[in-house]
Amino acid sequence: MQTFLSSLQGVLMVFLVLALGYYLAKIKWFDEKTADLFVKIVLNVSFPLNLVVNITSTLTKEELLNYGKGIFIPFFSILLSYVIAYLFAWVFKVDRNKRGTFAATFSFSNSIFVGLPMCQALFGDGAIPYSLMYYIASTFLWWTLGVYGIARDASEKMEEAFFSLTTLKRIINPPILGFLTGLMLLFLNIKLPEFIFRSFKMVGDITTPLSLFYVGTVMYQMGREKFEFKKETLMVFLGRFFFAPVLVLVLSSFIKIPDLMRNVFIIMSAMPVMVNTSILARVYGADYEFAVNMISYTTLFSVVVIPFLMMMMEKI
Repeated sequence: MQTFLSSLQGVLMVFLVLALGYYLAKIKWFDEKTADLFVKIVLNVSFPLNLVVNITSTLTKEELLNYGKGIFIPFFSILLSYVIAYLFAWVFKVDRNKRGTFAATFSFSNSIFVGLPMCQALFGDGAIPYSLMYYIASTFLWWTLGVYGIARDASEKMEEAFFSLTTLKRIINPPILGFLTGLMLLFLNIKLPEFIFRSFKMVGDITTPLSLFYVGTVMYQMGREKFEFKKETLMVFLGRFFFAPVLVLVLSSFIKIPDLMRNVFIIMSAMPVMVNTSILARVYGADYEFAVNMISYTTLFSVVVIPFLMMMMEKI
């Protein structure tokens, strides 16, 4: 019971800030341009600096060498989940022009804007490096399999190859560069001057509130009139809140990793649908409204799911 209450408090803390973002969007303090600005700041400035600070202050070279293999767990769990999604789409006759978007909502979690602050709230700063490992695996698969599938929803004939220079540029983004910079400093035993470290930390600390403000703003902009509950919704729920964490748990029984890493991976895997799904679906002319619905429903439902996952992990 104590675990349930403490994890519920962590979840509610995250959603209280998210609700504040929703309210500020409702009273017109935040709008679409503000949300875009939050994304730019988080992805290009605060999150990369946050990674440099946390990798150099919470990890050791020995830990990284010993547990770096853990990245295979999120990689293969997402990949297997993606395959399961397409099997579901075929068996349950999901519209062909929606299958790529369906597979993306089924398989990919909101690892940055909800997952990172959620894991920080539940496990502390020690969870950040492991959250990033999940993010790296997710990013690689998202910008290859995920985006390719969404684009195919709108056009059977793809102009862009599955692996291309454009895909490589998407994968090598500022958060990944922040991660690589942190690794380089760690392996070379280079310590940042105190004033630089504290400056990076000050900017990095705004990652969580800005991320949650962004999600709250996006949820308000979606509007209630677009909410629909269909058979695909139930399947996405299964993907996000059952198959994803179960696959992580099964794989972690074959690849031995610390309990904290395993728990972080489980929580990250069970996060709501990635917000980028709706953005990319709109860009490519795929089913944007379906993605919007899945983001909204899974974000709200995660309030119930995460405390139960925390309780289950304590018994494993």
